[in-house]
Amino acid sequence: MEATTNLREILFRPARCSQSSAAVDFPRVSEMPTTLQYRPILIDTLISNERLNSYQTVFHPANDMELMGVYLWNTCVSGALYPLINAVEISLRNAIDQALTADLGSFWWSGARLRYQSYAPGVAPPHAVQAVHDNFVKATRKYIGEVRCRHRLRGHITPNHSGVISKTEFSSWEFLLDADFMGRGLIWPKHLSTVFRGPWPARQASVVLAHGRDLVATLRDFRNRLFHHEPAWKRYGVQTEADALQHLQEKIDKAESLLALIHPENLRLLQINGLLRDARRACTASEIRRFQHRLRTRRISSLRKLARLVDQSGRENRALAAKVHPGCRRRFLILPE
Repeated sequence: MEATTNLREILFRPARCSQSSAAVDFPRVSEMPTTLQYRPILIDTLISNERLNSYQTVFHPANDMELMGVYLWNTCVSGALYPLINAVEISLRNAIDQALTADLGSFWWSGARLRYQSYAPGVAPPHAVQAVHDNFVKATRKYIGEVRCRHRLRGHITPNHSGVISKTEFSSWEFLLDADFMGRGLIWPKHLSTVFRGPWPARQASVVLAHGRDLVATLRDFRNRLFHHEPAWKRYGVQTEADALQHLQEKIDKAESLLALIHPENLRLLQINGLLRDARRACTASEIRRFQHRLRTRRISSLRKLARLVDQSGRENRALAAKVHPGCRRRFLILPE
């Protein structure tokens, strides 16, 4: 009994005084999720049945608690994937901008500096070229508008290079990878090895450019779904929970591929800080069960058992529910770090 008491002190005392404790409490018995008013308050009024219909169809929750669990799991997934998508967008933007600034000057997108292969006098530019131009006009206006609003200025404002770049949409960088910018004297392949400094999937610059653009297009579409609070797992052909999880893991694969292509240090940054591991863990059936309150609770009666569970959590990259046995009703999570 004394050993159990000591174990309880080891597990729970830090949780009361430290934000960084690995022991994460479950709700207390009086605050269990079965006491929530799922209907008519949460589901019917605040979220809506229409929004949750696809969750019912794909995940087949047994009750409203499980339905809300998988809905909250999707929110957690979006948060776990955000650092990856953010790293993709920022690193791609800066890699292209730095390469083109060094060659064409600070405002390389203005005037006739950005030439393209299909140019012909009197002929309208192709969609990708026009889209780049329009996006930078929009970014410039947005930057000027925000400067005027923030500093209450009137009259002419000179655009700032970094300010305009920060206001560009993700699509700008996808359009810049278009094949119309590939050719002798054009930005590609001239700067391709500067933008994509990781291992190339092929020797031909045109193949690498197309590969990079395909990755960017896929991740940009996925980003828009995440940032507009849509189900991250949803796409044509996803009919089961397994389909949804496979789809999410594939998106992580593509984010890894693009980050490594831009520069391997991008990937190492996320790996070393555990962000890739967290994203992978979020997109698993075990995490769905956690949010549905269906995790099996492991009983811990000794430090040896605790050590085994900690090791298992790390090896399997999985959250484990546990409680000290006997005599303790509080549960906590063991999470890998």
